[in-house]
Amino acid sequence: MTIVQKTKKINAMNYLKLNNGVEMPQLGLGTFLIPGQDLERTIASAYEIGYRKFDTAWRYHNEDGIAKALKKHGVNRQDVFITTKINNDAFFRGGYRWDRKGLFNLWNFKTVKRVIQESFDNLDTDYIDLFLIHWPAPIPFAQMMYKGLTKFYKEGRIRAIGVCSCLPPHFDAFADVSDVVPAVNQFEISPLNTQKKLIKWCQNKGIVVEAMSTFSHFRSNEPRMEILENPAIIPIAKSHNKTVAQVVLKWLLQQGISIIPKTWDEVRLKENFDLFDFELTPSEMEIIDGLDGGQFLNYDPYLSLRLPLASMGRCPKKYRQWKGFE
Repeated sequence: MTIVQKTKKINAMNYLKLNNGVEMPQLGLGTFLIPGQDLERTIASAYEIGYRKFDTAWRYHNEDGIAKALKKHGVNRQDVFITTKINNDAFFRGGYRWDRKGLFNLWNFKTVKRVIQESFDNLDTDYIDLFLIHWPAPIPFAQMMYKGLTKFYKEGRIRAIGVCSCLPPHFDAFADVSDVVPAVNQFEISPLNTQKKLIKWCQNKGIVVEAMSTFSHFRSNEPRMEILENPAIIPIAKSHNKTVAQVVLKWLLQQGISIIPKTWDEVRLKENFDLFDFELTPSEMEIIDGLDGGQFLNYDPYLSLRLPLASMGRCPKKYRQWKGFE
C-alpha cells in the first residue's frame, strides 16, 4: 500500500495541548488485540485515512509490529504521535499475579530503566511521544515506575508522561515521588459509565482525559451491544446519518476527551475518523449522559485502593483515606 496524504482529513483533526505544551491529536487508533496478520494493513490504512496517533503498550506485544509497519510504508517518525505504556507484567516471570496468587510472583531482575528501554527498542525510535503507567497498583510499584518515566522525560527522551485508570489519591502518590504532573489520564468511559466527576477533576487540573474500553469487553474484541444497540442512541444516530459508534465517539470529542477507538475493519476505520462534519446538540448530549449507570466493565480504578495486594502489601493508608469526590 502506498501512503497518500489526506490533507483535508488531517486539517480537520483536532489537537489537544498537554500541560507541558506538547500537542496531541485528539483522535487516534487503539491497537490492543488487533490480530497480528492484520496489524500492518491496519496501520497503513489508518495513516492513509488520516490517523496520526497510535496507542500501544509493552503488554500488547505489538510495539515492534507497529514500528515495522510505519517504516515499511514510508511514514516519517515525526509525522506520528506514539503512545505506549509500562506494565507490572514486565517485571515478573509469567506476569504479575494479584491477591493470594501474588505470593508466587517471581521477580525477573529487570530494572525500570531496562523495561522502558525495551519499548524504545521495540518501537525502534529515539523518542516516545507519550508514555503511560498502565495500571496504578500496587501504588509503591507504580511510584517506582513513575520515577523511572520522570527521569527519561527530563532527559528529553519522552515528550510527555501520564497514567491510566488513576484517581486523585494516585496523583497524590505520584506527586510524592516526582515534580512532573501527569499530562494524560487514560481510563474507561462509555455512555453507561460517564465518569463525569473524574473527567471534571482531571480537566480542572489541566490533565487531558483519554477514553478507553468504550466499546469492547474486557480483554476481548466482543463489542458492547448494550451500547451499539441502545434505543436511546439509535434515533440520534439516524438523525445525523451516522452510526451509533460515531455518535458515541462524537459525544466524547465534544467533552474535550481524547479517543483511541480500535478496529481493523476498513469500513469502521473510516467511520471512526469521519467525525468532524456534524455536531451533537446539547439535548442529544444530555440524553447520552442520562444513560450513566456507573457500570465498570473493564478497569475499575477504585479496586486499586481496596484490594489486599498480598505480594506488595495493601495500598498505603495515606492514599486509602480518600473520601471520594463528594
